[in-house]
Amino acid sequence: MTRAVVAIATLALVLAGCSGFVQQDSPETVTPAAVPTDGVGYPPGVSDNAVVPSTLASTHERTLATTNYTLVTRQWVTDSNGTVLRRSNHTRYVAVNKATYAGQFRQNGTELNTFTTRIDYWTNGSIVAAQYDERVNRRSQVKWSVRDDGPVSDLSERRTIRAVGEAVALSVADRSDSGVVLVGTRFRNPDRLNTPLFVSDPRNVSVRLRVNHDGTVSAFRLAFDAKRSDRQVRVTQEMRLRHIGSTTVRQPEWVENTTQRSLQD
Repeated sequence: MTRAVVAIATLALVLAGCSGFVQQDSPETVTPAAVPTDGVGYPPGVSDNAVVPSTLASTHERTLATTNYTLVTRQWVTDSNGTVLRRSNHTRYVAVNKATYAGQFRQNGTELNTFTTRIDYWTNGSIVAAQYDERVNRRSQVKWSVRDDGPVSDLSERRTIRAVGEAVALSVADRSDSGVVLVGTRFRNPDRLNTPLFVSDPRNVSVRLRVNHDGTVSAFRLAFDAKRSDRQVRVTQEMRLRHIGSTTVRQPEWVENTTQRSLQD
């Protein structure tokens, strides 16, 4: 397998697995508020005494499939002294047809040697174009034919939302004309969490989701303690939905300079 093929395969794996997540965590105490008993309704999958994660996540994905939007995810891992060991940001811009989208993924780590991963990508449903740092001060630009779902397999973060809902016991903390706020501080199935590499034994969880009445999860924040190798760490994940209905996806200028590659090279 040539270096070009290895690079493409690595890019595909990174993009398929990158969820977002970058600042130091601050402790958060969440106390569910009294839920009003007026005529304000609930989003699909949410009721006064239950949250159905699969329905919540599917409605979120299905609603976003009809519009264009920007979605930002961030994750950071800190040690017991508050030192950031790893942080990542992933911003994606999605067109209404879901086949056309673009994004940027950035990741920094300091566990062994300081490293930075930078990937910019764009797809129109037929090809994927990406530019990335193959080595220090050297940027590569490649493109290849789309396979399956394209470079990002979970554009709307449906699987993440479902996993959080299945991992943590959620309840309604607030309900208004704009939607509901769901909170949780108790694990019911921590194995369902999508944890960073080498992170295990999650505990002391805090999660807060804001859900619009159309079923879209406009924001969430998840934080928990865990083990990473021989040290205690704090993991924080965030997602924010922006510019719904007004996001524009244009082909970047650098796409014209990409080199065609394939997994058969």
